[in-house]
Amino acid sequence: GHTGPLCEVCVADSDYFSSAEGRCVACPSTARSAGVFVGFVILIAVLAAAYAGLRRLPFSRRLRRRVTRIESAVGLQPKFKVLVSFYQVSSILGLVYGVRLDEHFTRWLDVLKLFSLDLFGVAIPGSCIGAMSTRLLVAGLWPYAAVAFVSLAIVAVVAVLNNKQALDRQLLGRLLYWAILIFYLVLPSVSRSIFSVRLCESFGYDDATGQRISYLLADLSLTCDAGPTWDDETSGLAPYFWAFFALWPVLVPLGFLALLLRARKPVAAQRATPLSRATSFLWRDYSSGFLFWEVLDLVRKIFLTSMVLFIDPEYGSRKLQRTVVAAIVSATFLTILALARPYRRSDNLYLACLANLLLTCCFCAGLVIQLCESNTYENMCYSLVGFESSTSATNFVIVLTAAMLAVSVVVIIVSAVSASRETTMRLVSSGREPMRDGITLADGQQWHLFLSHVWSTGQDAVAVIKNELQQFLPGCEIFLDVDDLKNGT
Repeated sequence: GHTGPLCEVCVADSDYFSSAEGRCVACPSTARSAGVFVGFVILIAVLAAAYAGLRRLPFSRRLRRRVTRIESAVGLQPKFKVLVSFYQVSSILGLVYGVRLDEHFTRWLDVLKLFSLDLFGVAIPGSCIGAMSTRLLVAGLWPYAAVAFVSLAIVAVVAVLNNKQALDRQLLGRLLYWAILIFYLVLPSVSRSIFSVRLCESFGYDDATGQRISYLLADLSLTCDAGPTWDDETSGLAPYFWAFFALWPVLVPLGFLALLLRARKPVAAQRATPLSRATSFLWRDYSSGFLFWEVLDLVRKIFLTSMVLFIDPEYGSRKLQRTVVAAIVSATFLTILALARPYRRSDNLYLACLANLLLTCCFCAGLVIQLCESNTYENMCYSLVGFESSTSATNFVIVLTAAMLAVSVVVIIVSAVSASRETTMRLVSSGREPMRDGITLADGQQWHLFLSHVWSTGQDAVAVIKNELQQFLPGCEIFLDVDDLKNGT
């Protein structure tokens, strides 16, 4: 049975409300829920340990070089981050912004949630875990458990294969790399889970007096305010919220920023150090002048997926204000991205611009859906927008999210085909282009090559040589006086 203001509170404690099925469904057993959580963490640990182990096995070197060459040529990492970031934001249109898509597309949204590694949205229903305080503890601490399992698995594998190097700086750098990767992927979903204790909705309680009552959307059995006959049942969650707010949306980006500041000098000098390699996930895809761009993009995602909930926490999910702000933020970031051009490769820049453009369109379509769902006056949707119902706008959102996936696949295929036809110089030891990772110059050096020529007869020929060398060695810094001489001395 159902109860509560939206008939989404299950009478039986062992049931949870499934939005996909529109009814109460039995919670998975405790053993199954624990098994899903532990299995998910162990899977990450096994993959990390397997990767660490394969790096040290001689038979895997040829395969690793081939995979590294493909990744270097195609640039999979920045494309993966752009795609994941797009779906981490677009998948929460309903939960955060109150954009209620047609029920026929609920399954598609569930698929998109896989990109955010949302433990409650994908693996375990939140209401089946227990009280809101328990959910917050699980949501805020499980990534640390994942990092601990991954670290132990990598250390165990390396210790078995090579005891002498079990605790060297290279291993510590690898552990830091995996910690950065896990925190990067889960930060938006964890922040959203933390902010769920601030997301309430107000309902009419007494029409005669105008009295209203607010319920917590994450648990509609809890009231968010005090009234004549009820108490504020969420006040006890405030300490949990502020503690995890400081731990995740604040400290994680600041931690990334501190690591980049520490690695700034070796990265600027293009020197390989354990810290610069460990933090390469954060800076490798960007030009030298945009070392901190990843932190800026991370702040954008945190704002769009969780911080925006500070805007009118009681009525915000029923109004257009959050969606309007999100559309403005996305459009502004798109403009900054197009002007700054922070990516090393143009195909990654174009894909990132497209992702932000589609995201802006999703928010604009969300505004249309919210207008069409409003019953302020009759035929409001047709009168203001021109649609008979919100179905057309919903279809538009689904097309945009599907288009992003299709375009990403096409860009990767085109990049792979183009890379296979290009002839570039590669290191025999790694199979990668020497300058691809941006770590090739010693401290104090600025150029890889210096081209000298006779001014009267050699300018055109040397310009061709420089162009050919940069094609064979992407990222090579070559000094040519015509292009790079800053003064006449």
